[in-house]
Amino acid sequence: MQTEASRRSARSRRQSADTERERDVADGVEVLDASAILALLLGEPGADDVAHSVARGAAVSTVNLSECAEVLARNKLTPEPIMARFCEQVVVKPFTYDDALAAAALSPPTRPRGLSLGDRACLALAQRLDATALTADGQWSRLEIGVSIRLVR
Repeated sequence: MQTEASRRSARSRRQSADTERERDVADGVEVLDASAILALLLGEPGADDVAHSVARGAAVSTVNLSECAEVLARNKLTPEPIMARFCEQVVVKPFTYDDALAAAALSPPTRPRGLSLGDRACLALAQRLDATALTADGQWSRLEIGVSIRLVR
C-alpha cells in the first residue's frame, strides 16, 4: 500500500518531468482533443492518424487529459500508468486563465453543436498556439470559429 508521502513524491516527480518536457510547440503541430487521444489509447478508428500527430510533437490541454482519465476509469482501466506513458510523448499545456476566458467566449458559437468545456478547452489551446485542433468528433467539422480543425475519422 502506498503511503501519502510516497504518493506526494511520485506526484512531485511527475510535475517536475512535465515542467522539463514543456516546450514551445513547433509550427504545424496539432492540439489533441480527448476524442482523438481516446481513439489512440483505445485502438479506435483514427488511432494511426493520432499516433502520427503525437510523433510530430502534439500538444494537449490538462483539461483534455482529465477527460481521458475519467473515460479510462469508467472503462475499468487504471488511468495513471496509461496517461503517464501518453504524457511522455506529448507537450502538456496547462489550462490558463486566458484559456478559460477563450473557452467561455467559444460557448455561444459552439453550443448548437453540443461542445463541452473540454472541447472548448482544446479549441482555446489551439487558438493560443495558433495550431490545428485534432478531433474524432464529427460535429466539429461544421464549426466556423476561426480555428483550424482536422478530423481523424
